[in-house]
Amino acid sequence: MPKQTVSKEEILKIALQMTRESGFASVNARSVAKRMGYSVQPIYSYFNNMEALKENVYGAAMEFYNEFIYSRVKEDGILESMARANVAFAKYETNLFKLLFFQKLSGLNSFNDIYEWMGDKQATKQLAEKLSLTEEKVKEVYIMLIVFTHGVATMLATGGANISNEECAAILERAYNAFVKAQK
Repeated sequence: MPKQTVSKEEILKIALQMTRESGFASVNARSVAKRMGYSVQPIYSYFNNMEALKENVYGAAMEFYNEFIYSRVKEDGILESMARANVAFAKYETNLFKLLFFQKLSGLNSFNDIYEWMGDKQATKQLAEKLSLTEEKVKEVYIMLIVFTHGVATMLATGGANISNEECAAILERAYNAFVKAQK
């Protein structure tokens, strides 16, 4: 087999960039190869089929999402800053938000499943101590904030609303405070 002149990481980087710019539907072997200036051969040498490439793009998108969120988390307001970061992700990385959250995800059949998938167990523990609540009550706050946040984020990602960052932050803070108060 001839030596590859392009790496798997470069292919994923280009496919992820294309998803960010034009949506996941724009990613196929020909479009990625064209963007890179190669034939489709290098793509199929790393990925057996388009499904494998798309699974890897999804994984890269999830890594990008996690980096985006956790780079914006503030220790003095963990859940609030995570909620604001999720809304910002939907607003500024709309195509990645749609890829990650606008499809059926297998194994998510309850809000507890969603918490297990999205929740930060360490943040839950820290907040339980800070708020003098049980971890179970903080988990309830977390779940309610996830649901509320994704509602706001979806309005932004679909173009249904163009709400300012300040207004989003204010409503997320009010929701968080109401959810905490309901658990006391």
